Amino acid sequence: MKDSNGWEIISTYSTKQAVNDGFLVKVDSDASKEAGIKFPVYLTRAAWDKYVEVPKGMEHVQNLSGRLWDVMFMFAFQARKVSSNFLQFDFISFLPDEGNWEANEKLETEENRFNRLVTLKAVIQAQDFDDPSPAIFIMKPSED
Repeated sequence: MKDSNGWEIISTYSTKQAVNDGFLVKVDSDASKEAGIKFPVYLTRAAWDKYVEVPKGMEHVQNLSGRLWDVMFMFAFQARKVSSNFLQFDFISFLPDEGNWEANEKLETEENRFNRLVTLKAVIQAQDFDDPSPAIFIMKPSED
């Protein structure tokens, strides 16, 4: 197979394969539409596991749909302000203070060590190598 420039394609790893392998999580279209997002949204497994999945011991005060809403809403809010295919955005994530802080996380206030100001990045690009329709990919800033 050749690409549009005539280069021989040696290998591809599709978005569909990444979802099937668990490296990407496709957000339910109802959840993204509720936040005003028109295109399909994918989160990397690392971003999903840390900021959407409810941390152990916090099930009584958090739920998956609320945590997903925080990410989707803040992405959509910031995306309305730019006209680029790349965006970094911040949101507050409620996480246990277990010493697992990452470079993209900051303490929101000294009084509450459970609230972290988290920075994620989003890229809008073709949904897949064989599907040029736009999709949004949300990840930690250190991911590609």
